[in-house]
Amino acid sequence: MSTIPKTWQKKPHYEAVMAWFTREPRERYVMGQKFMTEESKEFPGWYFFLRADEHRVYDRLEEAVGKIKTTLKNWRMQDRFGLDRVTFQASKEERKQMVVQLLEYPIVNPTPSTQPDDDGNEIVQLKWEFSEYMLVASIWHTPFGEEFTTTMGNPDNPIKSLVGKVCTLQAATQADLDRELDDEDFEAEWKEIAVGPVSFEDNRLTIGFWSHTFDPTTPVVGVAYEEASFEDEKMSYYVNTKVKE
Repeated sequence: MSTIPKTWQKKPHYEAVMAWFTREPRERYVMGQKFMTEESKEFPGWYFFLRADEHRVYDRLEEAVGKIKTTLKNWRMQDRFGLDRVTFQASKEERKQMVVQLLEYPIVNPTPSTQPDDDGNEIVQLKWEFSEYMLVASIWHTPFGEEFTTTMGNPDNPIKSLVGKVCTLQAATQADLDRELDDEDFEAEWKEIAVGPVSFEDNRLTIGFWSHTFDPTTPVVGVAYEEASFEDEKMSYYVNTKVKE
């Protein structure tokens, strides 16, 4: 049984993807630059055309399945900007069979992840070829940690998940943050005050050469293995795993 606090565990989330491919490469424009699409490594002989989904992540597997089902039934096959669309129109019977295949797909619903490096995997993949087009409908399990609030002395303090990692600590004065709330033209300055490995013992936080002891009741808001925010009487602090190269 995992000893990792429940609040540290990555929660299951799901991304529904509907990608269209063509047999011939096509010209595409990105940031004003024109280029030819490259052959797919996953689907040799096919070239990516467009995604006919909203690039959304869902909290429940049923929501992701339902989104693909609705898109198949209504056949709204265009990108989210409405600039490109698929000219092929599947028949009502074809769409019905596609929905049946989706609903009969043997999906195993993942459990909450206890591993911080678990980035998920593809749990559904269905392919349909229509002459020069191919539609791939897939669902990706994309677990990630969620933000929660605790205290400095609590066992699930997210700072403890950063121990041993090299992190960056930034801080802004409470005075500047209060002024920022009252003066829309003023912006509080967040300064980098420490970079280095994190240690935490008896409510004393050390990052690099910086060290400070906090009251155990100090509120902490964060995401395990990623970041945490907390404050004392004079300063507000933010620590995360991003380090400038």
